[in-house]
Amino acid sequence: MNEVELNEKIAEVSKTIFSYCMVKTPTREEAEDLSQDILCELIMSAGNIRDDNAFYAFMWGVAGNVYKQWYRKKLKNNTCELTENMTEDIASDDVLGEDDNNDIYLLRRELALLSEKYRKATILYYINGLSCSEISSTLAISESMVKYLLFKSRKILKEGMSMERNLGELSYNPKTLLPMYSGQGPNQFWQFMQSKIRQNIVSACYNDTLTVQQISLETGIPLPYLDDEIKALEEKQIIIKEGKHFKSNVIVITSECADEIERAVTKYHEQIADKMTTFISDKLHEYKNLNFVGHDFSDNTLRWQIATILFRMICGVDCSDTIDAPKTGWGEAAYLWCVEKLNEKHIFSYCGVDDKHGNSLYFFDYWKDGKGKGDHHDFYGNERYINIFCDICRGEKMTLSEYDLEAIAEMIKKGYVVKENETYRATVPIYTLKQYLTIINIAKEFISAELASIVREMDKTSAKILSAHTPKHLQNQVNGIASMDKFVNAVCIPATILIDRQFLSTAWHPLEMPTTYVVLK
Repeated sequence: MNEVELNEKIAEVSKTIFSYCMVKTPTREEAEDLSQDILCELIMSAGNIRDDNAFYAFMWGVAGNVYKQWYRKKLKNNTCELTENMTEDIASDDVLGEDDNNDIYLLRRELALLSEKYRKATILYYINGLSCSEISSTLAISESMVKYLLFKSRKILKEGMSMERNLGELSYNPKTLLPMYSGQGPNQFWQFMQSKIRQNIVSACYNDTLTVQQISLETGIPLPYLDDEIKALEEKQIIIKEGKHFKSNVIVITSECADEIERAVTKYHEQIADKMTTFISDKLHEYKNLNFVGHDFSDNTLRWQIATILFRMICGVDCSDTIDAPKTGWGEAAYLWCVEKLNEKHIFSYCGVDDKHGNSLYFFDYWKDGKGKGDHHDFYGNERYINIFCDICRGEKMTLSEYDLEAIAEMIKKGYVVKENETYRATVPIYTLKQYLTIINIAKEFISAELASIVREMDKTSAKILSAHTPKHLQNQVNGIASMDKFVNAVCIPATILIDRQFLSTAWHPLEMPTTYVVLK
């Protein structure tokens, strides 16, 4: 890295370094001094960087070392004696000197790390001014237990204030996890794991078993904000407790693991795309001759429809050595896992719903670069919309209420329905059960003969790599999760190849839905 590039990097990270120092120090002035020390050391040590790509890791290493040196110097000149006057100390920090102010910072830091039972007693006594008798009544514990908690908390606080505590990487570089689910519905895991705090608790506990205090330091989140989240995760068996330590109970496929798997199976992507191209081209005429509703759609839409059915079936290819899906914390049998960050290669999501008559509406939503058409969230969980749409597909003569007409207007707006001669027509292929089973059987023969062996080899390779990245206590889930997670490599990447080749086009026909269809039972 030459001098110009180094100066550009230093300018780029200076704000990040200052933010880091603001977290580590009690005053802005000290943060400025510490950040200057870090940047100076970074400039002087830059010659030790062997790989430009390692700059950020090197930067944080330098920052950590400089901070430790600064903290040790600070600690030599600072002592703090905890007394019964903690409440006055905490309340009067606006008139304290710089050294005293640092003590208050440390005291508040340690209060944020106290476990719930100690924290509640401490706050009620020192902050709210309650007596031991009143605290006993409030917390429904004996007075002797209250006195024990207060004595113990003072000891914990005093010890903690004399310790150096470093925030973990998740405090300044939080993870984004995509919750994945395969099994019996409904998928409650998705919504439950939308919380960034929950995602990062799982990340923190994945490779290490941590106490609640260690989770707090690793994530940079005070315990009062973590308590309920940890309880919820434990209740749903997303994390499990061993003694005072917690560990994740779901596999997390990190970016490094996903990239390693993709590199190892890349040779299979083109093979799947080639075989699908040949099959769809050969079977397109036979497919049209089934005379289902929509058989006269554009060739591009019909190619997408065949591909969609193949993609759904590839996801279901059985692989050896997988265990039955375990029971989740919600009671369903399903595989739960997380993928680090939303991979840009996740270009599909799929779903199937049934109406009141047992007719099925299937989605295989494509979405990339704003070019999606059709979204299962338009119908999922909305029985009225599903029933109305399937009635339209069945050609039912309906007595429509004002609310029904509003629903249909929404479907027209989103492209699922068109109005023709005072009647409504669905813009999706509609199969009878017999027609659909014919398509499924043809597809099964093709997958069994041409694709199943490829998919199983991909699963075997993926499982081996995933196992190397997975903690010991989760090894029994590896084969199942590797099989479930084949979606990107067996479906999404081959589909992207077909799109890049223009065999499948995202220039959608305005009156045709490419990846949604209905099966009438």
